[in-house]
Amino acid sequence: MQLIPELLSAKLTASMPAFAATIEAHGLYNTNQFVLRLSPLIHQTLAGLEPGITANDKVGLDGAQAMSTYLHETIHWWQHIGSTYGFIFGINYPVQAHAAFNNLKTIVSGDGFKKSITEQGEMLSARGPTGWGTLAGTSNMIVNNHFDLEVFRLFTLGPKGVHTLSNNPQLESVGHALHMTYGLTVDVLAASVDEGYNALPDFKQWKSGFEELRNSKVKGHYFGSPLELWPLGSHEIFEGQARFSQIQYLSHACGHKLNWNAYASLGMLDGVYVSAFQHFLEMVEAEWPEYVDDPLVSLFLLVCDLAINPGSGFPVTDAPNFVTFIEDVNPGTRFTKFCRLIAKNFPTMKSAINQHSREEYVELTSELAQANRDFPPLLVSELCSDWFSSKGPLSHLRREYEAYSFGPKNYVIRHLFAHFLAFKEDKFKFPEFFCWPGAHMAGENLSNRSKKLFEKHQALFVDKEHDDSVFPRMQEGRT
Repeated sequence: MQLIPELLSAKLTASMPAFAATIEAHGLYNTNQFVLRLSPLIHQTLAGLEPGITANDKVGLDGAQAMSTYLHETIHWWQHIGSTYGFIFGINYPVQAHAAFNNLKTIVSGDGFKKSITEQGEMLSARGPTGWGTLAGTSNMIVNNHFDLEVFRLFTLGPKGVHTLSNNPQLESVGHALHMTYGLTVDVLAASVDEGYNALPDFKQWKSGFEELRNSKVKGHYFGSPLELWPLGSHEIFEGQARFSQIQYLSHACGHKLNWNAYASLGMLDGVYVSAFQHFLEMVEAEWPEYVDDPLVSLFLLVCDLAINPGSGFPVTDAPNFVTFIEDVNPGTRFTKFCRLIAKNFPTMKSAINQHSREEYVELTSELAQANRDFPPLLVSELCSDWFSSKGPLSHLRREYEAYSFGPKNYVIRHLFAHFLAFKEDKFKFPEFFCWPGAHMAGENLSNRSKKLFEKHQALFVDKEHDDSVFPRMQEGRT
């Protein structure tokens, strides 16, 4: 049984848009455009299969490999539309635009349209007056909010981003940037679908809690505070989760006949794709597993799921623990802490996942969350599901989603938020599928439910075999 590299390579563009055809990458998910791209060969191979997920005997080896790349990139879409951290990261650029809009209108009205806003602000400050409510103060707010949102991206992506920030004099503090990112994001969501904050948390109520940390010079929350460096970030976690889910799918699709060497020989276990798994093994004090289907692989995927689904600040409406807020929402910190808890308190978890069942997911995530004084991911999904229910505070958004006719106000935000809530609703019902999709999309666990869930939650926008433009994906029952 021989794997074909042209059907398996994939990559994630985490911070830069990519407009070229993906000939070299074979698969790519673009976070700025919300687009899933595939190479011509992947498109050709998938076009020869029955629509949707099919049984092993119908898909064939080439089809399974192409499908695994499609799954890999779809998981990147899920990470950004279905996890709490990924959703905030994914709408970061739209939030930048929305957060600056009214202030930009104020600047244009008072001083005309000029580029860049940074230079215009410097001229306004030199001319005076300055301070809150002035044009100079407004321009400063635009620049600072824009930078705070960028700090969130760079800090949480991983060590490289932290090094980029370390010598930037514009950095107030990581705690301030994360507070502002969550506040601005939730405010944009609320202005779009929940003006009365009937569901969403109101960050304005928590301003004093974060100010107290700054005034008391708590680490991470005051100007000049040292940056804490963790061994990995969301970039490594995202790629590790997607790659090992892809490998898990191939193992089930190919009758568990492939060993690690088969994947390593194609470069599937190189660099960023394997970094998070290597850190995981080191921190849980385990050796590289002998078999691809070892429960350790499934535990790694569960830790990835926990790491990118914090509840503090969003969607949980209770006031966060201000002192630990950075650690509570940063994926790299969360990943590290959960791994260390497994090594210290729960060593039997390393062999606990064998059925990839809801029961296993609930038991292990609940125990780890409780030990970390964290919100269980199922509770987070349930809260979102309640918001989105037919009698919930965001039921109007559900009706728009079901009719697939969204109101014009902040259309992009409404559209994406509705998909986030629909994803969370299904994840509350079937968390095992979204944690271990590779184990549920082929082999003995393949079911009609798995097929329907995968087809329902595919990426909104795709390219075509010979056209790298952006096209809306056709969705069954929708026009």
